[in-house]
Amino acid sequence: MAEPDPTSIAGKAFPLRDAFDHVVVGAGEAGIAAARAAAAAGEKTLLVDEHPLDPGLFGLDIPYLFGARFDAAIQNADRMEERIVAARPTLMAAMEEGVQVALGTAAWGGFMKGQASRTLPKPLLGLADREAAWLVTFDRLTIATGARDVVLPFPGWTLPGVMGARGFDAALRLYGAFNGRRIAVLGGDALAAQVIATARNAGLDVVAHRETPTPLRIEGREEVTGLSWLDRAGWRDVACDTVIMAVDTVPMVDLPDLLGCTIRWDAAFGGFVPQGSGAIAIVGDAAGTAPAARLAWLDAAFAEDHALVCACEDVTAGDLRALRPPRYLDAAGPQAGLGALGLLNQDQVKRLTRAGMGPCQGRRCRESVHALLSRDGVAPLASHRAPLRPLPLSVLAALEEDPALRANWTGWFGIAAQWLPHWEPAPEDAEYIGGRLSGEDVVK
Repeated sequence: MAEPDPTSIAGKAFPLRDAFDHVVVGAGEAGIAAARAAAAAGEKTLLVDEHPLDPGLFGLDIPYLFGARFDAAIQNADRMEERIVAARPTLMAAMEEGVQVALGTAAWGGFMKGQASRTLPKPLLGLADREAAWLVTFDRLTIATGARDVVLPFPGWTLPGVMGARGFDAALRLYGAFNGRRIAVLGGDALAAQVIATARNAGLDVVAHRETPTPLRIEGREEVTGLSWLDRAGWRDVACDTVIMAVDTVPMVDLPDLLGCTIRWDAAFGGFVPQGSGAIAIVGDAAGTAPAARLAWLDAAFAEDHALVCACEDVTAGDLRALRPPRYLDAAGPQAGLGALGLLNQDQVKRLTRAGMGPCQGRRCRESVHALLSRDGVAPLASHRAPLRPLPLSVLAALEEDPALRANWTGWFGIAAQWLPHWEPAPEDAEYIGGRLSGEDVVK
């Protein structure tokens, strides 16, 4: 009988913080309702929500396009938690009904029994706050993570003061930390109307509303100072400190995709939408959003090849159309281009151009890149991998491991030479023992 592979997870324990009948991710209206229903049915229920965010995630526009238009109050986690509870009064009702609520807690990973993890006894959910990461098991999972903003790559879109509709709503109503005054709104559907109504109810000045796609520029050097657009009379402009992109939102599909849910393209529901199955249910905006004229707006933004699509990696629309490698590689000339290679996967384009490989993890450019790839059909969904949120190494280091797991985690598929310099080949007798590389010629 062959000896078991020491690098396999078979027969090894995963230290768990807790086990739940039902976990709900996302404490918006749909998530709170699902958690309360589960508790009423007698299920041991956990409701987690990543708000209040770590201040560093605001700067990375995760999960929304915040555009640096928030005040210093976000640094005070306790104060922000109080504001979130006040903005969502049914949270208190959920707690009183027995739901365990964890705010400021992100779902960074999920692990189901499958081809690469057949030995998992139960599904696992990876959670983390600002101090530590941990694992819980669940029998049922409801994903209510909502939707995120679609970003339009018009000139000036990277300036502080350019926000998405979800980012504006969270900064204003959830955190009470919005620090703008004069706003301009892009978008002509219900989403834009909701933004305008919310702004006016808060006493803000809505100085411009562009309802249809047109060439435009967001003005400013260090932050937004105005908006300019082209109409029949020529270029017009207005002074403002905030531009809100309220053209469209898309369901957050990262966690469903990671857990193996079916993700299908449906333009009538905001693009890629996930489908729950078995132990996983998807509710609220995470299951689909209202359609909008997103493509026409993106076309207007892509009018020039120098339109900056991926700000993290400095990739333009022209770079994507030509599939140019990153400039810092100093590689020779343009590649074959999109049209010559057929329908490409967004992951392929990411590796070729680095578009979507930056610290925002593609949240600001994913829809723009996908639109450019989908001229001859709908390009496949870009993949998602854990961790779904940027986590400090100190937080991941706090995740406890079984000694048997820790002993072999450095041996990737048992490759003994993994940590050796490429100019020092491993001896034939080298192997991993207890997580350390052995061999007389290797260990000095």
